[in-house]
Amino acid sequence: MKNTIKTMENRKNWPAMVSWLDILRVSLYVIACVIVLYAIPKEGKFKYEYQKGSPWKHDNYFAPFDFAIYKSQAEIEAEREAVKKESKPYFTKDNQVQVTCMERFTSHFNAQLITFGVSDSITDAKSKEPNVFHDLKNAITKALNDVYANGIIENEQLLITADETRADFLIAIQNEGITSQKPKSEIITVKDAYLYVRNEIQKFLNHHQGPDAENSPLWKLANALNPSMWIEPNLIYDQVTTEKVLEDNLASISLTRGFVQKGQRIIYQGEVVGDEEFSILESLRRDYEQHNSSGYTYVFLGQSILYVMLFALIFIFLRTFRREIFYQTKYSALILSIITFTIVMTSLVIRYNLMSIWLLPFLLLAIIIKTFFDTRTGMFLHIVTSVAVSFLMPNSFEYFTMQFIPGYILLMSYEKLNRRSQAFLTSLICFAMYTIIYVSFELMYTGLPSEINWKTLIVLGVNCIMLLMAYPLIYMFEKVFGLLSDVTLLELADSNRPLLRRLAEEAPGTFQHCMQVANLAEAAIFKIGGNPHLARTGALYHDIGKLAAPMYFTENQVSGINPHDQLDYVKSAEIIINHVIKGVAIAKMYKLPMQVVDFIKTHHGTSKAGYFYAMYKKEHPDEDCDKLFTYPGPRPINKEMAVVMMADSIEAASRSLKKYDTESISTLVENIINSQIGNKQFDTTNLTFKDIDTVKALFKEKLKNIYHARIEYPK
Repeated sequence: MKNTIKTMENRKNWPAMVSWLDILRVSLYVIACVIVLYAIPKEGKFKYEYQKGSPWKHDNYFAPFDFAIYKSQAEIEAEREAVKKESKPYFTKDNQVQVTCMERFTSHFNAQLITFGVSDSITDAKSKEPNVFHDLKNAITKALNDVYANGIIENEQLLITADETRADFLIAIQNEGITSQKPKSEIITVKDAYLYVRNEIQKFLNHHQGPDAENSPLWKLANALNPSMWIEPNLIYDQVTTEKVLEDNLASISLTRGFVQKGQRIIYQGEVVGDEEFSILESLRRDYEQHNSSGYTYVFLGQSILYVMLFALIFIFLRTFRREIFYQTKYSALILSIITFTIVMTSLVIRYNLMSIWLLPFLLLAIIIKTFFDTRTGMFLHIVTSVAVSFLMPNSFEYFTMQFIPGYILLMSYEKLNRRSQAFLTSLICFAMYTIIYVSFELMYTGLPSEINWKTLIVLGVNCIMLLMAYPLIYMFEKVFGLLSDVTLLELADSNRPLLRRLAEEAPGTFQHCMQVANLAEAAIFKIGGNPHLARTGALYHDIGKLAAPMYFTENQVSGINPHDQLDYVKSAEIIINHVIKGVAIAKMYKLPMQVVDFIKTHHGTSKAGYFYAMYKKEHPDEDCDKLFTYPGPRPINKEMAVVMMADSIEAASRSLKKYDTESISTLVENIINSQIGNKQFDTTNLTFKDIDTVKALFKEKLKNIYHARIEYPK
């Protein structure tokens, strides 16, 4: 068969359409390349590859310019944590609180003196009681002055920002513009202050015990006093100052910890890249890529050449090996949009450090391409995109390996998403591959299992969970680009769908015919390679046009009356041929996908309504009547449509066999398919003669199983 692809409609205008369609397709590749070149970082790339724990494989290396040694992220985080640990909470001392509370105490104390009948003006020469009351007042005043001078906070929760493991941790106290520091252990709460004053009162009473102390006015007065009325916190937590000082201290952390001068040796050839050498090389790479602006034009030129070549590879691959994809503009648009989005998102994450690069679900590209197309296309595009993204990474080889191997395993083992369990199994396989490769790299570079960063494995796990987004993304791409996934095909092949239910009720013979054709076509496509779900779905709907006039088709004539007996051959042929046109109209009314509608258009190709054509020709041998009896076409354009055409003709013809044996079935299959080949019905498909021989053998075997002889059961 000729391996060519043509559009199904407007074939006569094909030469005129080629020019602007080609321009459109090339424009898609140019636009995608321009977007990528605009998005990727324009800094020069450090050309040396290195890994911690591995030998330096390049020549002796000396510093090309002066640069600072940057601290690692772990070092910076450790310093930040130390600063946070040493951060002091700031309090403002409110002196007015002490004044107010002392006045309240004086008023309260004097009021209690009057309550217990004691007056400042009364003096007892014998007992000297008024002096004792004055002494009590002075003792309480001193205790209050002590606690307010020390400072009182409302509760210990205000000290949670301090280091809980150190009792001598200093607290900053601001008092009238002067900041002092005091150990956290000396700061008291309102409760502590209350207990202290209460204790001072008790000590005073114990010192002045008399023969009847508990019944004396002094004891009664002291017990009536309530220190909680005079104690309030005078240290107010200053959250604004505390946070500002912490932010200033964090901002003051130096990002560097040393300096390398131009010409200074960094590492010798063969020397192992240790922690210090790795830190210096990383610092040099960072400065080189961020500040190498003098060669911007040449950097952009180099990037342009590389990415243009990559997009050209995609163009050539599809143009040469996947013409059915290349000549469908929407397919090219889908592929280019996914690749462009993947590269742009990676560029943004790297440029603005939005998140870990390992969080990006890179393998979604392979899943989506495999879902809509095939393994070979998915593999090629996965490799090209991996290379394109690896150019942006510090360790290109490591990143490429991390993406290539899981992608390869995924594409080789992945079945299209037609089962819910498949999505979870895919994520699990990818996580296992990521884990094995990451651990292998760490062991190879460091030789120490303790150096494995388990947080990275958690990130990779989240990455694989995000692969579950494939389901909604596939649905979205189906709607936007008019594609068809196996999930949708399985839904359409459900015999309880409204249109198939109607076919079963209004044209039961046609429905059974469609079911048999679907079984034959599905088995054949599974054998020769293709999409069995597409073949089955297309076969189920290929004859729905017969709903317009079901009784004109023999499989639905159960009464023995044939309406064609009352019609001439031309009119009968017109009704038979019209089931294709009516079928397209019905399919569009029920909003079937165009990929399914194409089966309705092509299942008879450009063949003839054979019986009526032969009968008419018999009566009018010299008349040119081919157009009156020829189906409108077009011919099948892929394996699935071709196999449905074969299965349709063979299943229908097999019902008229008078004898079902190996010879008659074999002759039927050979004659029908050879006739279709002779009429060039398969020239626009990619079927090979080997495929056709395989299909013939399978159909013969299936028909023998369908019509096998049965033993006669006893009455």
